[in-house]
Amino acid sequence: MTVTETVAGETLTTSFEILVVVGILVACGVYLVLERTILKMLLGLLLLTNAVNLLIITMGGLSGAPPIIGRQPNGSTEMADPLVQALILTAIVIGMGLAAFVIALIYRSFTLQTVDDVEDDTEDVHVAHRTRIEAPDYEPEATVPESADDPLGPPVDGSDSDFDESERSDDGDSERGGR
Repeated sequence: MTVTETVAGETLTTSFEILVVVGILVACGVYLVLERTILKMLLGLLLLTNAVNLLIITMGGLSGAPPIIGRQPNGSTEMADPLVQALILTAIVIGMGLAAFVIALIYRSFTLQTVDDVEDDTEDVHVAHRTRIEAPDYEPEATVPESADDPLGPPVDGSDSDFDESERSDDGDSERGGR
């Protein structure tokens, strides 16, 4: 099944099955990244990288002639987009570099602890369970003045207006500013 859409006068065709495969790869990758072992996190990152690469290739459009000027197209009328190919090659190199780095971290972690699990940091657990008052950036909330002597303070009776009926004088002016 293909999905066809016209954008700016150009028809874009995408395979629905490939989009479903991309969704499954992303879901499995996110699940593995959220696991507690470093090796599963690496496998999740690799799945996410491959899913994004497949999505970029799919969104790049149909294949065409080689993007080399002077070559005759063999049956296709348009050239393939070279930007998509360059992006995918770059993403593959970055993904493999990331994988090599994480494998080195796994090796180092295993030689030091002989365990692949990532444990909770005790300080993180302490921070997660402390109250708001124990936080280092805690500031007590400002208190509302108890008296109505401050003319610039908020109304103490809970009203939204700047003056009450009791503060009006007989000629219509208020005590606060002679309005």
